[in-house]
Amino acid sequence: MDQPGAEEPVLVVDLDNLAVIDAVVCNVNEWGCGIKSADAKDLYKNIGIRTEGARKLIKAQITSVKGENAAVVFLKAEASVADKRREKRNDVSLPVKISDLEGLTEITGKIVDAGKNGCRIKAEGLTSLPEEVVLTMNKFQRPVIAEFAWRNETSAGFRLLWHRTLEETANTDVA
Repeated sequence: MDQPGAEEPVLVVDLDNLAVIDAVVCNVNEWGCGIKSADAKDLYKNIGIRTEGARKLIKAQITSVKGENAAVVFLKAEASVADKRREKRNDVSLPVKISDLEGLTEITGKIVDAGKNGCRIKAEGLTSLPEEVVLTMNKFQRPVIAEFAWRNETSAGFRLLWHRTLEETANTDVA
């Protein structure tokens, strides 16, 4: 780090298109580095860099590619989740009931951030629910079907499946 002339061979994995290239990393500092490779044009945006002998990838993003050279910035852990989202989330505090599709198991919780296609809910016992659930909120005219994006015992991220209805789900279960 901070050795302008130093270069080191690395393996670069493009996390968007799954391309894998051999490259040389140079001009490394705390914010980013440069990558040199004849295959630099194959890199899109989100990458992982593996240095020799390392067991983990270093998360980074390509900011520009010119010929065989790519400019790279390192990602901080907090930024990576927000970068994966397609939309901005808004902080909210909405009571919600989370249940399985049959309504047999019900948990109460609170939506703490929400966007058009997803939300994060805090509640106890989320690991006891199936992958698809029904979210019921007083402010909505009908329940919303959602699927877990991730979860632990006290909070979870959900993808909202606006195109699905409970009636549609019930009809496919009977068929």
